Amino acid sequence: MSHTEFTTTTNEFIGTAAGHTIGMVIPNIDPEVRTLLKIPEQYSSLGILTSRTGAAAQAFSVDEAAKACNVELLIFELPRDTEGYSGHGNLIVLGAYDVSDARRAVEVALTLIDEKAERIYINEVGHMEMHVTANAGPVLHQIFDAPLGKAFGFICAGPAGIAIVAADTAVKSSPVDIVWYGTPSINLSRTNEVIIGVSGDYGAVKKAVDTAYEKASALIEVFGQKPASILHFKPIESTMDHFES
Repeated sequence: MSHTEFTTTTNEFIGTAAGHTIGMVIPNIDPEVRTLLKIPEQYSSLGILTSRTGAAAQAFSVDEAAKACNVELLIFELPRDTEGYSGHGNLIVLGAYDVSDARRAVEVALTLIDEKAERIYINEVGHMEMHVTANAGPVLHQIFDAPLGKAFGFICAGPAGIAIVAADTAVKSSPVDIVWYGTPSINLSRTNEVIIGVSGDYGAVKKAVDTAYEKASALIEVFGQKPASILHFKPIESTMDHFES
């Protein structure tokens, strides 16, 4: 999935990143739009990131950006998408007192998304997303109930049943606590996936996420090739024809 984009001269545009992510700012939000989106009065400017593919790569990136910039997460939603796969995209809105803060936060997040998208994986049918941080900040706490300042891991796979098997294997392998979960009808948008967030010592969290990756990857591979990062994935046409026949 290339994220090469056309150029634009609009002042709101900041840049693009992996997962068909676009970053934008609104310097002075319109009063009606403010009311519609329930934006608190103290924020005059918004930073916006929205993607076709991914959630945690963007959320973890915005968490780091929020630590470095004076912004607050106002909206985080997971619309059904993944560009035809079984997962989600995302909508992220940040509030800022000044447009320079909003702009800087979006710039930082876009740079990090290009790095973290390495851990969004797909093949012809399934998908996975696996991430770990040693120090969860306010954004991850707000979205996924990650304990502040503690290690946090994100485990996601689809089709949904594969993630249940991967999550079960992960928590059996390592002493972690499940602090958040999503299923097609709980905390998600009817996407065909399951997500769990785990917390604990960094080593334990990393082991749990790595174990989940290995299990989910092996199961998704029955549909085609081994899941690859969206930065490198190339579909095999003959494999798709085989499973659609």
